[in-house]
Amino acid sequence: MKQLFNLLITLAAALFITGAAHSKIIPIEDFAKKSQFKSAKVSPDGEHIAFTYEDGSEVKLAVMNIADNKILTSFDVGDERQVDFFFWVNNERVLMRASNITGLWDGADKDYRLVAGNIDGTKRVQLWDFQRSGIRYISRLKDDDDKILIGKSHWTEKGGMKLHRMDVYTGQLFYNSDSPKPVGGSDAVIRSINVDLNEVPRVAVEYDPVNKDDITDDVSRLHIKDLQGNWTTLKLPVKHEGIPVVGGIGFNLKNDKFYFVSNHDLDHEGVTGLFELDLRSRKIKFLHRHPDVDIGGGLYGAQGEVIGVTYEPGYPEYFYLSDDSVAGEVAFHKSLRASFQGQDIIMTGYSDDNKLAMVAVYSDKNPGDFFLFNRENNKAKYIASSMPHIKPEQMASVEPFIMTSRDGLKMYGQITIPNGLAPKKLPMVVYPHGGPYWVKDSWGYDWRAQLLANRGYLVLQLNFRGSGGYGKDFRDLGDAEWGGKMQDDLTDATLWAIEKGLADKDRICIHGGSYGGYASMQAVVKEPDLYQCSIPEAGIYEMDLQWTKADSFRGNSKARDNYITQVIGENTKEKIRERSPAYHVDKLKASLLIVHGEDDVRVPFDNAQFLEEKLKEAGKEYDTFYREDGHGFQKVEYRVESFEKILDFLEEHIGE
Repeated sequence: MKQLFNLLITLAAALFITGAAHSKIIPIEDFAKKSQFKSAKVSPDGEHIAFTYEDGSEVKLAVMNIADNKILTSFDVGDERQVDFFFWVNNERVLMRASNITGLWDGADKDYRLVAGNIDGTKRVQLWDFQRSGIRYISRLKDDDDKILIGKSHWTEKGGMKLHRMDVYTGQLFYNSDSPKPVGGSDAVIRSINVDLNEVPRVAVEYDPVNKDDITDDVSRLHIKDLQGNWTTLKLPVKHEGIPVVGGIGFNLKNDKFYFVSNHDLDHEGVTGLFELDLRSRKIKFLHRHPDVDIGGGLYGAQGEVIGVTYEPGYPEYFYLSDDSVAGEVAFHKSLRASFQGQDIIMTGYSDDNKLAMVAVYSDKNPGDFFLFNRENNKAKYIASSMPHIKPEQMASVEPFIMTSRDGLKMYGQITIPNGLAPKKLPMVVYPHGGPYWVKDSWGYDWRAQLLANRGYLVLQLNFRGSGGYGKDFRDLGDAEWGGKMQDDLTDATLWAIEKGLADKDRICIHGGSYGGYASMQAVVKEPDLYQCSIPEAGIYEMDLQWTKADSFRGNSKARDNYITQVIGENTKEKIRERSPAYHVDKLKASLLIVHGEDDVRVPFDNAQFLEEKLKEAGKEYDTFYREDGHGFQKVEYRVESFEKILDFLEEHIGE
């Protein structure tokens, strides 16, 4: 292990040279380009690598021979379509989910299709079209090369799922009689099923609404197949009202312990912790919880066993299991992390003999590099970079921060600091994320933030109330607060940066997309003296218009009304006008640049047109950038054009 550690240190040093900061102006095109190499996975026998890559606007999949680096075949999934994800089903065959390329953030029809093909280019076939039933990949089925295990959910089954085997050459389904069955009321469903390391269905989660008109009596049950092969149920001991979060992580090597994340043990709906379920005694043991941050996901060894979990209180962190059976895998993972100082790693898979490990390395400055590690001879093979034209040493640092809102709420965020500049009274762009619920900004490479920082702007991103990753209580604090306390959080973060001396109070702009576009417009009518300019992109400016014309709730007026009530509260007619920024443009003092895609179906272009009408009525000046694209520009040329205009706009209003 020490030999591997030293090897990786040398490799990391060669790839990521640190030195004097560079302030070189980098072309917009370099940031706006999409990832050329997106993901990679090693085949079960360790002889090939399948990887996705950009070809024009499309994402294709190719297979490479590891021994000589020769490409065996490439899979094209159609005009203006992309491979969303893929996995090996046996040594000769890969399975892919393909979809339409639409706007960056939108809900336009993706037309999902499940397709498969052999690595020599033969036997290409569509397996599933997702029109009436969704399927979820569960396991490869090592004992049957012709099939995989999936969970199938028909639209009539209210989110429930049943196990099936799918033939990876024909798409034919075979019902798996080992599917656990709900034991609750008529509306109870099985939401998820976990298989152990032998691919035996072992644990499932049932959701039972009991009385659909009263969420306080909802029940979550664990279905457990004991070591004798019998399904039994275990009702979680829940201390708070509401539905507990229950998410399966995986099993130990002996398949007698199951790990899951949950908040069932709290007297409120706080952050998730890690738990261990002993399948012999049926006892649940609490293992770990961060006070503010949800568990992000599982960390796995070479055989698929759980060795720890990830979470992100600013920078990525890990909790490792202390079981002796995982000590070697934990040491291997720690050595890889130590080898890439200032970066983080993602293990994307292993060969069946556990000798080869595919690893992605990324950071705030590095969009991602892929390596194949041979654990037998301690050699590392560089495979590719996600964006090889990006030089990490020229990128800006992303530093997490913690602040407190005016009403005492603890919030996390991050600032991107221009390379070569001290973070002192810089022009600043506040960059709120979209969503807004359950979405969060995370530490890592963000091309927009990096582009702005490259031009000398401090970039502030805040995970305001309602954001994901900080527990359900934190998310629920965003209910009824669009344009209210959620907006105040962004104001408080802006003032925090000014008070800390990071930002120049006379050079502040706000720019975001989708909900971030809404927040960018709401900011300059609610706090007209705080910002010098605003660049709302694909934003919501009149709430009734938005949810009448958007694709979100077509044909479901009840769901639409419920969502409007959720985001702004009761008395919706009055609140719609109060919280819709288009009705308050008479207060506008900041300079305004409106950006929108004319083919947007998630936040229709009508929003921008309505805002223009109100601006003209109020006699306000503004500028626009519109193109025929969706919810967030997918076309690189439009990204470049939009940022040429955005950067000119920023230079005019908050530049040097």
